[in-house]
Amino acid sequence: MHYLADYQTFQSTEELNSAIYTHIKRNTYALNETDRATLKIIARYAVKFAGAAHLKASTLANLIGKSEKTARRVVNKLADLGIVRKVATMRKVNGGKGANILQILPAIPNDQSTLSSRQGAEECDDKRNQTPKNENEPSDSIKRNSKNTLLDTAISSKALKNSLPNELFNAMAPYFNAEELYKYYGILLRAKRSVSNDVLIEDNAEAYVTPFLNAILKLKQGKIRNLANYLYRAWQNATITIVRRRAFAESELFYDWLAPELLAE
Repeated sequence: MHYLADYQTFQSTEELNSAIYTHIKRNTYALNETDRATLKIIARYAVKFAGAAHLKASTLANLIGKSEKTARRVVNKLADLGIVRKVATMRKVNGGKGANILQILPAIPNDQSTLSSRQGAEECDDKRNQTPKNENEPSDSIKRNSKNTLLDTAISSKALKNSLPNELFNAMAPYFNAEELYKYYGILLRAKRSVSNDVLIEDNAEAYVTPFLNAILKLKQGKIRNLANYLYRAWQNATITIVRRRAFAESELFYDWLAPELLAE
């Protein structure tokens, strides 16, 4: 048996193609032309053992017509988005780290479609027992009732919770289902990378959570028409601020005014 058979993620080419289509559709804002081309190339080499391909960075770079650095960056981006998984390998002859096996992951299904009939019945019951709405209560499309939250996609939520930074997941989960979380996390990654690839979301979670919560508040107040575009700009500006503060802190002009006080104590 070929070693890649152990890394298959799909039963057929049709399943693989369907997953690629879904990943690209869900990550419209996050994937650029090079990202999409790279994903399709990986998929082309992952047909025999559906979902698994063993490609060197240099080979992938030649196939997409980019540098090895770009090829690695794109693969890392696809991994961040939960589209592919990198499996480290070791060279059998000389030892050392070999090329990663790339697994294309199944697209997490949108479980809401399977619950639509049940929710419809429950919503009818809710309407019968619904209390009058307080005039001061915000009215907006993003506010969900208790039956239309991420709890409806428990399996999807568990997978996403392990792939998103905790602070970001906890802030976004109450407002979005699994598919929407994929979409807006992709927007965040794209906005961040448009400014810098060196900024880590995990190390700057508050800087990204704060503009998100502000955006939700403005959306509830009817001050935002396009949440995706607004968040892209907000997260882009947040990354610019992070980069500027880092540059300032590292410059010779920066002086830690707190240090003398600490030494005095």
